[in-house]
Amino acid sequence: MSWIKIHRQLLDNDLASNPGSLSLWVHLLLMASHNKYVSVRGDSAVEIHPGQVLTSRKKLAQKTGLSESKIERILKAFLTGQMIEQQTKSKYRVISILKWNEYQIDEQQSEQHLDTTKNIYSNTTSVVLHKVRKPTKSPKKKTYKEHPHFQDWWTKYSKASPDPEGSRKNAALQYIICAADFTPEQINIATRHYLIQCRQAQQATKHAERFLKLDLIEQFQQPSAAPQAPESFLDQKFKRIHGTESRTAGYTTPRLESL
Repeated sequence: MSWIKIHRQLLDNDLASNPGSLSLWVHLLLMASHNKYVSVRGDSAVEIHPGQVLTSRKKLAQKTGLSESKIERILKAFLTGQMIEQQTKSKYRVISILKWNEYQIDEQQSEQHLDTTKNIYSNTTSVVLHKVRKPTKSPKKKTYKEHPHFQDWWTKYSKASPDPEGSRKNAALQYIICAADFTPEQINIATRHYLIQCRQAQQATKHAERFLKLDLIEQFQQPSAAPQAPESFLDQKFKRIHGTESRTAGYTTPRLESL
């Protein structure tokens, strides 16, 4: 299988409007060799290179249907227009198409390209037809940055909070935001005051990323008044009978380890 390329610039050439010239030019492109070879003519060997045509005026006339005299005139026009070069002998001539390599691709390269395309398609199809074992997933690596003081804060918050998990990644991002407005010590102070309040009120703590908010860090810079724990049914009954404080009035909050 072989083919040629015809450049669009041919439409801007005068030969495009001349049916005879256009026919001969296309025939020369089609007849040009794509490979180097040697042809024996009488007692001599003729070496033909890619882009060359080993032919004769009579043969060109037979292929195009033009007269031999018209073939000769058109070839002279091609020579003047620097489209070809030719070596003329008594029984044959070698016509060289100029700039052949700029406009044509080597036939062998074309076939190799087509073979490669076929192989790629074939390999792709085989992958679809056959079940492929999925590779074992490697452990995900941490793809986000943490503040230098975050690890220490996270460890202590996790120990002090009964439900500290949440998302470490989100907490790390929130810590960076808070650290832009507050020092690590201020964040620790707010955290300590917040955890104390939660224990005094017997409330569950927030997930780490929900606590690390600018307004909460600002709010808990100072310790808040210790809220009273909700009275149980027994406490209320104790008050009604004795008219005194509840049984838990003397309740003190366990001391937290410093953050």
